[in-house]
Amino acid sequence: MMNLHQSLIQLSKRYVHSIMHPTAGIIVIGDEILKAQVRDTNSYYISNLLYKCGIQVKKISVISDDVEEISKEIQDASKKYTYVITSGGIGPTHDDLTYEGLAKAFNDELHYHPKLVDIIKNHFEISDDSSPVYKMAQIPQKASLKFGLNTYPYITLENVHVFPGSPAFLKKSFQSLYEDLLKTNKKFVKEEVFIDAREDLFANSLSTVAKEFPNVSFGSYPVNNCRYFKAFVTVESDNNDDVKKAKQRFYELNPTNIFVNFDRTPQIDCIKKYNNFLQNCSNPSIYEQSLEKLRELYQNPERVSICIDGTIESSIVIHLAHICKTQLHFDDKLQVRFFKTKELPIEMEEFTKEMIDKYNLTMHTVETVTENKTDKKTTRSDLRSILLIGKVQGNGENKIDTNYNDMDNINQLIIDNPLDNWTKKDIWVFTSSLCIPYNFAA
Repeated sequence: MMNLHQSLIQLSKRYVHSIMHPTAGIIVIGDEILKAQVRDTNSYYISNLLYKCGIQVKKISVISDDVEEISKEIQDASKKYTYVITSGGIGPTHDDLTYEGLAKAFNDELHYHPKLVDIIKNHFEISDDSSPVYKMAQIPQKASLKFGLNTYPYITLENVHVFPGSPAFLKKSFQSLYEDLLKTNKKFVKEEVFIDAREDLFANSLSTVAKEFPNVSFGSYPVNNCRYFKAFVTVESDNNDDVKKAKQRFYELNPTNIFVNFDRTPQIDCIKKYNNFLQNCSNPSIYEQSLEKLRELYQNPERVSICIDGTIESSIVIHLAHICKTQLHFDDKLQVRFFKTKELPIEMEEFTKEMIDKYNLTMHTVETVTENKTDKKTTRSDLRSILLIGKVQGNGENKIDTNYNDMDNINQLIIDNPLDNWTKKDIWVFTSSLCIPYNFAA
């Protein structure tokens, strides 16, 4: 297995050096990241958008709140990469030292930028000059402000772009730079091949096609806990024809039965995909009945929320509701409720975030203690609504967990199950046909 990856890395080096894409280094600044007090999601978000701009991220570093270390890392990255993106360390507290480190990296001095002072004083209405917030207006003299569509700008000095550490503020601010970078003519072309086989069974063919197409980069990634496929291969270049030919050659070198048709974006063109599914399934009425029920409930979308728990059934209800929303053309986001225990597995947290992003959901968290079932409160107790859950048994009978009944009394929710007539077979046919995401461990 390791030999396969090593050979692919060596072959990919010719590809990387041949097309001369812009490069980037990402610097995540903060002791809270290094101490695992806060999870870094910014570098993933930034890398994803930079890739769409045709920019190769060459390095991601996580460093502490130390002026010397910040200065050295910025100085080194600035010389190596086309763009340097920093995240964190620009707030009002004593350990927010990014601006100071940035100034030191370029032999500059800090000053209070008059525009930033004006924003803090007038927009944020902080008139006390001694407020720690004014530290955020103290930036290197050579730095410039980039506003985009935001009230508060991000800071640029030479090829270094400085963003806040808070994911919510970073995402909003980074969009301005992202839109500028999108104008580059260098875009990656990437396709994925999904395989229901172990890596060792297609390793030789992958090595062969990598040698035959030196201007194409290949990656092989095994996947655990997935019923759809066991691995996927990426085929990547800046030339669409090369990607198509390399992909076709890889197909030719392997048995056809190992390949899986998988859709990473089932939410896109969902009505068309759903109608195609109905035309090819043996029992379309069971699915249409559930969707019709949802259409009736979503005549008042503000009253409806869905229990999201990572199960297949939960994901199906969300997907059906997404189809319903698309059909009815209402603007409200689908609302979901997440019943959170004190011990939340990382996989469940990540899956929940994936579903929120994929389906553009609004989530309301309900804190629960499962041991005594007494400490239950919702962050939106004013939201009196219908709670949709998905529960079926093997024989197709409706099964509603007693926990939900308890919550009905406490939170004044009406519980409804759109899947009350589904069997386990119906569940898997629908899920596998439309590639519905779910948390395998749920």
